[in-house]
Amino acid sequence: MSPVFRYVVICCALIGGVLLLVVPLGPPRSPVNETSSYATLLNATDPVSNEAPKITSRPQLTAQAAVVYNPLQNEFLFQKNAETVFGIASITKIMTAMVALERIGENDVIEIHKSAIETEGNEGTLTDGEHFTLGNLIILMLTASSNDAAVAIAEHVGFLYGASSFGESQTIFVRLMNETARNMGLANTHFKNPTGLDIDEEAGILSNVSTARETAQLIGHALRYPIVAMRTAPPILSSEEGAIRTLSSTHVLLINEPGVISGKTGFTDTAGGTLVTTVEVPLGKLSVVVVLGSTRTDRFDDTLRLLDWLRAP
Repeated sequence: MSPVFRYVVICCALIGGVLLLVVPLGPPRSPVNETSSYATLLNATDPVSNEAPKITSRPQLTAQAAVVYNPLQNEFLFQKNAETVFGIASITKIMTAMVALERIGENDVIEIHKSAIETEGNEGTLTDGEHFTLGNLIILMLTASSNDAAVAIAEHVGFLYGASSFGESQTIFVRLMNETARNMGLANTHFKNPTGLDIDEEAGILSNVSTARETAQLIGHALRYPIVAMRTAPPILSSEEGAIRTLSSTHVLLINEPGVISGKTGFTDTAGGTLVTTVEVPLGKLSVVVVLGSTRTDRFDDTLRLLDWLRAP
């Protein structure tokens, strides 16, 4: 049994049921198949739980905080300033995806409005009046880090929950994000928008914050969704009108680093470089690597150092 598939079974039995009790009632959503694609993601043996601890030296990191987390056993293998609060930037979008997936189906169609495309950043080049499925917007949001897609998702869900304006729709969605964080026990994780953009970059005011430890636990929850955990995204996607978008991932380690399954980048001037990476390193060992407070370039180097540490005997 692969480690990701085993993890999904554990989530469904021990976590998923709890979340269903605490998520606010709202419009019915299409059922999500949370296990079917996991069996093909990995082909490895179950992790061994009684290994001797690593004796290799700790990697030297630029990142101000980092963890390596085993979600199968809820075990932290490496920690640096794991409980200190930092900005998470666009890692936020994983929570945005989760909140939407808990409430609507991947095939639900979302209209793009001017308020979304006016958001800072132009990844995805969305246009007013276009329509995309939630699944395609999530792929665009997680692969190309599209802020427009994140806002479009938030607006759509917010209106389903009674918003009467675009501004109110985002406010409602952010409330749902924070409720979800509380329900997961993430006491130091707080959201102010669905994108991760700083509230005031010039003044150095962060929007969304967490700790490395809680960020890893958030990713552990998100792995229940194949669209979040999938190894590679399709190279192109289209709107419901047929307009084609070519995707380029912001996570360079997904391209050619062995063992990397999925992940999400983040960067703002205030938060610095952030990165989450789900890996199978070494073979058969599912881990989540979190790097916060690094630089735009060093976040990848920091992650590679942690992967080398994981591979060491």
